[in-house]
Amino acid sequence: MKHSLFIIIVVLFVSSCKSRKQEPFGRVTKLEDKKWYLSSLNAQLIQQKDSSKMFTLEIFSVDNAIYLNCECDTAYGLYTAQEDFVLLNVLGRTNQNCNPPLFGEYVQQAKSANRFQIKNVNSNGIKTEQLILFKEDSELMRFNRK
Repeated sequence: MKHSLFIIIVVLFVSSCKSRKQEPFGRVTKLEDKKWYLSSLNAQLIQQKDSSKMFTLEIFSVDNAIYLNCECDTAYGLYTAQEDFVLLNVLGRTNQNCNPPLFGEYVQQAKSANRFQIKNVNSNGIKTEQLILFKEDSELMRFNRK
C-alpha cells in the first residue's frame, strides 16, 4: 500500500510539470524562415512603397544564414541567438551602390544588434508580427512581417 501511494504521488508530480519546448542551441525558431520588412531605422520611419526596393531581413533555419537586402545590394552572413540575445554576423556584401548611405547604415546597425524582441501587433484590423532589434536598451531597427 505504501509503495502504491508513493507511485501515485510520483506520477501526479511528473504529470503536473509543464514540458517546455527546447530551442536548438544558438537558434530561435520564431525568427527563422520569415521575411522581415524594415519599417524604422534609428527611430526614423522608412517609407517603402515599391516592394522591389524594400529593405528586408531573412534568417534561414537550414544553415543559420542571414540576408539583408535592398533594391540591388545584399549583405550575407550567419546568425546565432538564444532567448532574447541575437548576433548577426555579416560576412560580406555586394557593392552595387544603388542606395549606399542608407544600406551601409542598415548593415552597420544590424551588425551592432545584440538583443531582439518579437511583438504581435494589430494595425488597422490586420494582425502581424514585429521584430525589434536593440543594442542594449536602444532600439536600432523595427521590422514588420507581411
